[in-house]
Amino acid sequence: MTRNKTGKTEALLEAHVQFMLQQLEGKTLRIRIEREVDAMLQDAERISLKDVVSREAIKEAVRVYAVKLELNAGIPELVADIAQRLHAHPIHAQTRLGDLLSDRQFAEVLDKLLEMEELRRRLLDEAVANPVYSGLAADIVYHGIKDYLTQNKLTGNIPGARTAMKLGKSVMKRATPGLEDAIEERLKRYVSRNIQSTLSQSRRFLLERFDAPSIREAALDAWEQLKGSKVAQLRDYLRGSDIEDFFVIAYEYWHALRKTDWYVTMIDAGVDGFFDRYEDSSLGEILEEIGITRDMMVADAMRFAPMAIAGLKKRGLLEGMIRRNLEDFYKSPAAAKIIDA
Repeated sequence: MTRNKTGKTEALLEAHVQFMLQQLEGKTLRIRIEREVDAMLQDAERISLKDVVSREAIKEAVRVYAVKLELNAGIPELVADIAQRLHAHPIHAQTRLGDLLSDRQFAEVLDKLLEMEELRRRLLDEAVANPVYSGLAADIVYHGIKDYLTQNKLTGNIPGARTAMKLGKSVMKRATPGLEDAIEERLKRYVSRNIQSTLSQSRRFLLERFDAPSIREAALDAWEQLKGSKVAQLRDYLRGSDIEDFFVIAYEYWHALRKTDWYVTMIDAGVDGFFDRYEDSSLGEILEEIGITRDMMVADAMRFAPMAIAGLKKRGLLEGMIRRNLEDFYKSPAAAKIIDA
């Protein structure tokens, strides 16, 4: 290329770069953004989802970030710092539980839970069948019988009976060592053999007493007492270090869960569900159904773009970005041919 042609090429490149810089300033930037958004939305009405992306591509992208990506140590540390800041924020002392959840919202959630009668029965059955519950019931029955035998009112009201019982027990201990322990052991075995009957009765009792109206009334009474409490009162039961520990536990659980076939299958099923619904829809229809409007897109662009552009320009990076995207064309044979003409 001759020196004259080179000079023209460089002049055109420089003019183009300066023109683009001017387009990214002041009112011109907003005009350009609005024009691009309007054009994009018009084009979106003519393009369907399946025209621009496949479900397999989306699945693979989600798997990369949700399954394969290993978070660096800085992410857990950042979340821990944020958790501490949220925990210590003074707004908790100014906010009541009722400010976060209205009576109507609480009642709606409660009623929905009460509709799940089968789940409630299943949870009750699991609780009654739990060894901890049966052990607790056995212990209550055992001590109830023991206390009745040793401290019942009828015996205590007979003149001299309490003294006689103490004297009798003292004689039995001296005459038959270990007899009291043997009686207690027999009592425990009796309770153990009959505990299932007790559990069945307690299950029937709980089902009768904890029906939907009773639970609803109790829950609403509890909410009436709690809704005026400040969030800070509940926060005080949970330290900042506890929140960090819970996050670590949750992170480790998620880290293990995402390696399972179930996790990956759920991700794929979610992507398939989205594509089954929107695959033939235009991008404009999808944006409208999601609720993203033209004004929202322009507002978001103007919220972030001016400061980002100003920062790049201040550091001397903006012009270099524009030049890199233009100079290859001005050095191309196509540009040289136009300049020759």
